[in-house]
Amino acid sequence: MENSAIVQSSGMPMSQINLGGVIQIPAVRQVMLLVGVAAAVAAGFTIFLWSQTPSYSQLYGNLDATEAAQVIEVLQGAEIDYKMSDNGSIMVPDAKLHDARMQVAGQGLAQSSGGGMNLLQDQSSFGVSQFMENARYQHALEAELARTITSLGAVREARVHLALPKQTAFLRDQKSASASVLLQLGAGGALEADQAAAIVNLVASSVPNLTAKNVTVIDQYGRMLSSAGDQWGDAQAVNQFKHAQRLEDIYTRRIQDLLTPLVGPGRVRAQVVASLDFTVTEETRETYDPASTALRSEQISEERRSGSGSAAEGIPGALSNQPPETAADTPETSTTQTQSATNSSRSSTRNFEVDRTISHVRPQSGTIQRLSVAVLVDDSPLEEGGDPQAFTTEDIDRFTTLVKEAVGFDESRGDTVVVVNAAFRSAPALDDIEEPPFWENPAMQGTLKQILGALLVLALGFGLVRPLLGKLLAGGNAAGNAPYAGGAGAELMPAGSMAGSLPAPSFDDKISAARNITGADPARVAQVVRKWVSTDE
Repeated sequence: MENSAIVQSSGMPMSQINLGGVIQIPAVRQVMLLVGVAAAVAAGFTIFLWSQTPSYSQLYGNLDATEAAQVIEVLQGAEIDYKMSDNGSIMVPDAKLHDARMQVAGQGLAQSSGGGMNLLQDQSSFGVSQFMENARYQHALEAELARTITSLGAVREARVHLALPKQTAFLRDQKSASASVLLQLGAGGALEADQAAAIVNLVASSVPNLTAKNVTVIDQYGRMLSSAGDQWGDAQAVNQFKHAQRLEDIYTRRIQDLLTPLVGPGRVRAQVVASLDFTVTEETRETYDPASTALRSEQISEERRSGSGSAAEGIPGALSNQPPETAADTPETSTTQTQSATNSSRSSTRNFEVDRTISHVRPQSGTIQRLSVAVLVDDSPLEEGGDPQAFTTEDIDRFTTLVKEAVGFDESRGDTVVVVNAAFRSAPALDDIEEPPFWENPAMQGTLKQILGALLVLALGFGLVRPLLGKLLAGGNAAGNAPYAGGAGAELMPAGSMAGSLPAPSFDDKISAARNITGADPARVAQVVRKWVSTDE
């Protein structure tokens, strides 16, 4: 009872006692405790912000100001967060990357990287040297070619480098131009041979004095997409190879479709090798048929002359055209012979048409010279519980006949067909593909990030902040209760378990507490001293 009266007589509230204890803690310790608490709170706040901040990926880069503004407008309309990087790239959260690309592509934006011939319009040519004008033109031409190539579906980005020699008036000193093209293909994208050849021809046709053999095309992995000299060897050879491959595939499908109903699905394998002749020959032939003639025209000329007198003689002229003079004595016999003279002539001209044939033959290229067919047939399937059995010789002969009819077998060409029956080995069972851990799933990474941040904040709170606050409060309570526990010893301590948990006061603390009590209430201290003297203890 007296102990409790002593504590109450102090007239000091408990909050003031704790504050006084805190003030009595050394200044260095106070600063360290406050710094620790502040650092823990700052670390927790930083972890919380980190857990709430999403990861960003590049949406588009190398855009001009106009296109960048249009893309940002689309993102704002779709309520997609974005930020601009230092190099001008537009960044969006990973979870919204595909959605953002679909939104931008739907508006038809970000299809080009700017530049091109616009560079010549934006920059003034006043006071610019010819060298700078040529450099600007070359750069603009490279940008235009890159923009055109990027319009292809499989190409995501392209860069073109042109090496244009200086023009000269001397034919011997002229050099040919060259070009290099770097393609950035999309994910899983690939260029076909004809597409690569099209890019080569496009660049070669766009630059003066540039031939296709001087154009080099590579992808981002350093793979050569166009060979030097002749792109892909020869386009005609590539087409011929594709034609042969298509023909072989057609024959292979025919064989499999024909035998699958007989032997079962997956129990037949076929390979066809077709030797084709792509030689192109032209032949012009002209033939005549003597037996087939027809009279086209006939001209007959007949002349007959009869009369008396001698024939005209002498030199042609005026005298010869005059009538002859009458002779004085003309023999009778001579007159008789002249009267009986007769002349006749007959000529005939006939034109016949002979049957003539002119033929121009150009055989179709790609004719089949020889077919080689190999067919592998699995054993005959039985009902469940039984072992497969090999086909008989009669069955193999039937299969061979069917295959020959399917491919148009021609023995004169040297075609061969081989059908073999053998037991197929079953493929080993594939191991189940393990699903990736859930923490590698991009959809779960954001949630896991927040959970990890919350755990770190709790760990800091319970592992660092709470012990520091506990020590601070414990030190304050010990310092505040020390004046009441010093002079009176154990009897002056209030009853309860709190006294046992506080650290024992030192001798100086006890002296200081006794002085404080004596100064505050001397009468009560005197009463306590008298009680001590009167008692035997």
